Parts: sequence; C-alpha cells; structure tokens
Amino acid sequence: MKTWNALSSSLALALLFSISQTALARAEEDEDLLGKLQFHGYGELHYNNPKIDTMSSGAGNVIDVHRFVLGWEYEFTENLRVEAELDYEHAAKELELEEAYLEYDLLPAVSLRVGTLLMPVGPLNETHEPPLYYSVERPYVERYIIPTTWQENGLGVAGQLHDGTVSYRAYVAAGLDATRMTSLGGLHDVSSKGSESKADDLAGVGRVEFLPARGLTIAGSGYYGGADQRTPGLGKVTLVIQEIDARFRRAGFDLRLASTALSLDRADRVSAFVGETIGRLMFGVYGEAAYDLLRRDRSENGGRSLVVFVRRELLDTNDEVPAGFTRNLAARRAIHSGGVAYYPMEKVAFKTDFEHWQDGTGAQLNRVNLGAAFMF
Repeated sequence: MKTWNALSSSLALALLFSISQTALARAEEDEDLLGKLQFHGYGELHYNNPKIDTMSSGAGNVIDVHRFVLGWEYEFTENLRVEAELDYEHAAKELELEEAYLEYDLLPAVSLRVGTLLMPVGPLNETHEPPLYYSVERPYVERYIIPTTWQENGLGVAGQLHDGTVSYRAYVAAGLDATRMTSLGGLHDVSSKGSESKADDLAGVGRVEFLPARGLTIAGSGYYGGADQRTPGLGKVTLVIQEIDARFRRAGFDLRLASTALSLDRADRVSAFVGETIGRLMFGVYGEAAYDLLRRDRSENGGRSLVVFVRRELLDTNDEVPAGFTRNLAARRAIHSGGVAYYPMEKVAFKTDFEHWQDGTGAQLNRVNLGAAFMF
C-alpha cells in the first residue's frame, strides 16, 4: 500500500511538473508573439459645407467617418517582417488594402520590399495619417495630381544613408490606367489600389529625402511608366511625374512647399477614348505656413499644440491639352485655405478651416470644414 501511495504521489508530481512546463512554454510563446506583433491605426471624422468635389454651394453638406484604418506589423526575425493596413472608408462602405508587404533587410542600408506598396511620390502619400497635417482635408494637389492614397503592387528597395540624413525608396510597380483619367479629376481615380492590378505596363518610381540641417527636409520624387495597359485602340501611352518638396520646422513654425508636374504623351488618344479633354500637361503647387501658438514643436515635445495655418494651392489638370481638343477652363483651380488645429496630445487633433475656391471660368466657392482625427 505504501509503495502504491508513493508511486501515485510521484506520478502526480510528474504530471504537475509537465503541466507547469507546458504552461510556461505557452506563456513564453505568447510573450514572444506579443513582442513581435505591433498594432497601429488612424481615423478621421469630417464635416464639409458644402461637400467635396463640387463648385456649387447648393450641393449639400456632408458628415462622414471618412477613414478608419487598422494596421499591424509582425517580425519573423530581426531582418524579416510583414506590414499591412486595412482602410475602412466612409463608415466601412468601402474596404481597401492600403498596404501589405514583406520587408527583408539585405544590408544595413538596403531593405527589399515586395507586395502592395505606397508609392513614394510627394510628401504626404507615405505618411498621410490625419494628425500629421493641419487641415481637415488633405491638400488638393495631393488629390488630383498625386492620387493620395496611392498604392500599387510591386517590389523594390528602401533604406537610409549617412546616419539617417538621407532616405530613399525605389520600386518597380504596376502602371496606371490612363483610360480612368478625367478632365477635372486628373489622377484621382486612376490607381488600381492593388486590386487585380493590370500589369501589361510597369512603372519605375522613386523618392529621395535629405535632412541637411535641423528641422529642414528637402525631397524629390519621380515616376515613369506606361499607362495604356494594352487597351485595344489606344496605342502606347506614357506617364511621367516630377515632384519636389521642402519643409522647415523650428520653434513652433512649420513651413511647407511642394510642386508637381505631370506629362502624358498621346493625350489625344486618351481624350478620344474617354470622350473628354485629358491634359497633356498637368501641374500642382502649394505653399503652407503654420505656427503653434503654444510654441511647441510636436515632434520633439509631444504636448498640447494650438496651430494656426494658411495655405495657397494652384492646380490645373488641363494646363496644356492635345491639338484639336478644347481646354476645360474649370480644370484650373486656385484654393486659399486657413484654419486652426488643436492637439490635446500629439496624436489627437480637432480641426476647423475655411476654403475659398476659384476656377478658370471665374466660378467661386466658399467651404467650411470641421474634423476630428487620431492615430495610434
């Protein structure tokens, strides 16, 4: 009997030890998983009076949960990771894969990226979280000339040089489809958004950013690619984008300047195909000056901010048109904006601003916007 009791006790102890070891191993696995997995996201609510994409004051007002984005990054190893974001637009009326790519560090200054990539064109397309800009709406140059948010399927390299003072991205990606261009919309709805991208035409795209002095960033972007996607009856079409921008931030001041030029060869064929005048040349430029009345640089202190800003934009999606087609005067637009953004903390913003529009026909429009934004 004593032998049986001793044996039972030994078995019980062994079982408890095994269970505890299994639980410990699972806890370590869970801790390891949590250490490798990171979540992030952002969102914004807009009130527009009147709504966007109109020059009519009677077009109606809109309140919209414009964007709610959830993202995550998982590290398989120290030099291999995957990053993805899902964008629920207009209160989840539209679902969009904002980005999803594998990143593999080949060298300290060279990482390979493969997947759905944000195109490195302009200052906003890759870093477009709403607390990062002061207006309720993004600059309109980065809506009609640069189709922010713009993502395509492709691959390429990215990295930093000279202790992080130089950053670069260079990709080969699916080309755009020129048959989706419109006279007023420019490139706004031309991207495939990574969904079954037509890849009969490819494009090369790149961006370089320099940090020559404290608070100063100077950058340039370029894009070259086919845009006909072998559409029957269209012939060969090529799209070129050239962009340069600069930003200076110091002692509460934030100054920005960006200029983008776009050229589309065989715009005559595209215009005939879509049935409206598509610009052979398009351009957009904007300058913005902002000042934090609490005299804080949010990037350094992360505290409360009360920012006032003014911005002027000029864009024309029909700057030059192909021979035999009539220029759409409404495609030339000047926008003056001004407003206030209050940050109770670095990643949360409450915004209000006023826009005055005037197009090439002489038509004018005033718009009032309200917004709330967050990121985490």
